[in-house]
Amino acid sequence: MGIQNSDKIPMTKDLLMKYTLLALCAIAFLSYFAWGLPSLVISLISVGVAVGCDFLLSMVMGSKGPKNTMSAAVFGLIVAMSYSLGLPIAMATETIPTLAGGYEQYMYPAIISAFGLIVFKKLQGLAGRKYVNPAAIAKLLILGLLFMPAISSLLPADHVAVIDLQNPLTESAFEGFPSYYPMETTIFGSTLLTSYAIDPANPYTFGSFENPLPDVLYNMLVVKYHGWIGGFSSIIVMAIGVLLFAVCRRYIKWRITLSYLVATVLFAGVMGFIYGGDPILRIIFHLFIGSSIFLAFFMATDPATTPITHTGQLIFGIGLGVLTILIQVYTGFLGGSILALVIMNLTSPVLDNVGKLRQQRKKIEAKLPDAKHDATFMTYDCMRCGACMNVCVNALSPILIKQAHDKQDANKLMKLNAEYCAGCGNCNFVCPARIDLESYTLGYNMSTKDGKEIEQKFLNGTEDENIGVYTKIFSAKGSVDGQDGGVVTDLLLSGMQNDIFDSAIVVKRTDGYWAEAVVAENIDDVKEAKGTKYIRVNMMAKLKDLIAKGKRKIAIVGTACQVRAIRRLQKILLKKYANLELTIIGLFCYEIFDYQKLKEETKRLLDVDLDLAEKTQIQKGQYIVQIDGKEHSVSVKELNAAVEKRCIHCPDFTAIYSDISVGSVGSPDGYSTVIVRSDVGQKLLQKLDLAKGEVDKEEVTKLSILKKKRAQKNMAA
Repeated sequence: MGIQNSDKIPMTKDLLMKYTLLALCAIAFLSYFAWGLPSLVISLISVGVAVGCDFLLSMVMGSKGPKNTMSAAVFGLIVAMSYSLGLPIAMATETIPTLAGGYEQYMYPAIISAFGLIVFKKLQGLAGRKYVNPAAIAKLLILGLLFMPAISSLLPADHVAVIDLQNPLTESAFEGFPSYYPMETTIFGSTLLTSYAIDPANPYTFGSFENPLPDVLYNMLVVKYHGWIGGFSSIIVMAIGVLLFAVCRRYIKWRITLSYLVATVLFAGVMGFIYGGDPILRIIFHLFIGSSIFLAFFMATDPATTPITHTGQLIFGIGLGVLTILIQVYTGFLGGSILALVIMNLTSPVLDNVGKLRQQRKKIEAKLPDAKHDATFMTYDCMRCGACMNVCVNALSPILIKQAHDKQDANKLMKLNAEYCAGCGNCNFVCPARIDLESYTLGYNMSTKDGKEIEQKFLNGTEDENIGVYTKIFSAKGSVDGQDGGVVTDLLLSGMQNDIFDSAIVVKRTDGYWAEAVVAENIDDVKEAKGTKYIRVNMMAKLKDLIAKGKRKIAIVGTACQVRAIRRLQKILLKKYANLELTIIGLFCYEIFDYQKLKEETKRLLDVDLDLAEKTQIQKGQYIVQIDGKEHSVSVKELNAAVEKRCIHCPDFTAIYSDISVGSVGSPDGYSTVIVRSDVGQKLLQKLDLAKGEVDKEEVTKLSILKKKRAQKNMAA
């Protein structure tokens, strides 16, 4: 089927990286006016080292580590912007020369950039995902270990506090921060006066502009020398960050930033209440100290190491804010946000499973972004933006399904309802990595190779290019008063009575016309589920539950896409459960419908309430609804607006991978066409006495060809 709307690209990974790089370049450029030339030199060195390491690793690792220059450049700039050029404390700077000036201030960012990219960006990525932010963990390890002897502490030196946060906080606590930065900066042995630095005689004057704000606000918001290069001005960082969020809103995890800032404000207020002092001052301090704002906008939102669900992102941000304050208050480490980030990164695998959307009767109407024409694009590994999870009309988790598919994790695939895709293509459309996520769903069309493997493993008989492999085809009428001869109901009853299976997954109307997959474990359960329902249901979660209960002999009734899903799972499950016996009864299916849209179209076309229907049937091109014994009908073609999009790409009319297929086409009224495709299907028929007749095979073939041609036409579109 391929990627839907692949020539209309709303966002790509390259474009997202370009926007992020531009935002970081703007911050790096403006940091010059606070830090002078060293900040620009450090930026160039860090980016150069990161890009160089990325290039060399791509040469060595080949396809396992493809070159990604833009991403490496972004990483290098984040390393540079999270590096400190001074100390916010009255400490003898000669004990930590890298932060006081000299060549070390350029050497260590280079080391962090190289170490972080090689170990935590590239090599960590080989594990399938990144668990911690590469720049954050590299900085903590390099600076923490190098400076530990110098500061006799386990904490990185650039944010060690001289303020006792377990006492009331006063304005005097803020006054010392700017004064401990040298106004002269050493560059490769030469001394350069930073003309735009603060005036030692008036630490609240920036350049030629006097500070119109109170000292505390100026110190925290406008120009800060207590923190990273990229945190020199909270106002500038927030403005650039918000602009980036506005441009890349669907692909930036702004919920983390928002929840982090809100949590910081609220919890700082709690700390102010506990320890006294001005609560507003306490909030300002924790919110803007060091480089919390830079981290909130440009590191905490790293897609690779943060949760992909919206709820998970909110929890992540709250945890980040609370941990940051706890670390700052009880360890004296004012850079607590970077340590808190690494800790929260480790919770992401758990938070990925919190807040996944659940299927509902009414589908999600996703508002897709405007697209732009771009006939060529690259495909990348998932960047974990989570956009696909919020546009799926059936509230699935496409990227989690792909991950489970790659790992051949059958239990996870069943739990995620990986067969329930409607084929809308929204996930493909919004994915910036351009991954064909839809193709990883279990109901996706079989490739020729996969189809042959299924046929060889599970089926036998004569191969027909239109109706599939089969040994017998005949018309039949069962003993049960069911739809089109009641053959499916008879097959299920016979299978249970003869111990071919002890449970069956069937579809049952549960509320009006709304139907759900249910487990039938006795004759009454089977009879209650008789009749055709023309809407999509998710079935695989029921299979997971039965297997978990120890059931090993299970029947499943489904349409072609559901049969494909079952066969894919069966191949995986047999590796773990060698005694698993599945009996698959496939239903003829030209198309199925979205419940809500079918209900609306039935009301519009027939002026009846679908939920009151006693029976629905599609026969000879007519859609028939029976209410109070009276039939209302309309041409099936009039229902195109309600057809599931997956159906128009499906080439399988007779459920060719099932053990036995059943449908009304090709048989007279009151009879069903039965196609036997395997030994399992033959065994199911052996002890069942059916009234048999001839099938009009040409009629079955005709519809099979029509569906196949429709699929080919839509796949090529």
